[in-house]
Amino acid sequence: VKEAFPNVYVAGMAANATFGSYRMGPIFGGMLLSGKKVADILADRLG
Repeated sequence: VKEAFPNVYVAGMAANATFGSYRMGPIFGGMLLSGKKVADILADRLG
């Protein structure tokens, strides 16, 4: 999970593609955890 631009977050394979990193593989559990992590970060930022 990374902030690509102010208030624009990318997670999972989208984060790898955005920042030019290698993608890991379509591991469904990892995608779920990445989505939960970004949701928690956004919930904290929104108050």
